[in-house]
Amino acid sequence: MLSLADSVRLAPGTRLQHDKVRQRWVLLGPERMLIIDELARLCLERSAGVNIGQLCEGLAAEFAAPLATVQQDVLALFTTMSEKGFLRHD
Repeated sequence: MLSLADSVRLAPGTRLQHDKVRQRWVLLGPERMLIIDELARLCLERSAGVNIGQLCEGLAAEFAAPLATVQQDVLALFTTMSEKGFLRHD
């Protein structure tokens, strides 16, 4: 289970890429693909070098959103990506 103190990174062999055919952002892994929305892309791009809690604080401030809601949503997003093998955490 992920926590706000965890940091995430793309799993080995996984990359974030813009799919020109579908005109969408995707996570590509060995023999799998996950279509993501703009907010998921933003979270992934901003997760480098910070823990999930720090990421959430920045997003909540930027979008004037309740911190608890942002934390819940980001944890759910990253947990799903981790369970599907697209992310690693420590």
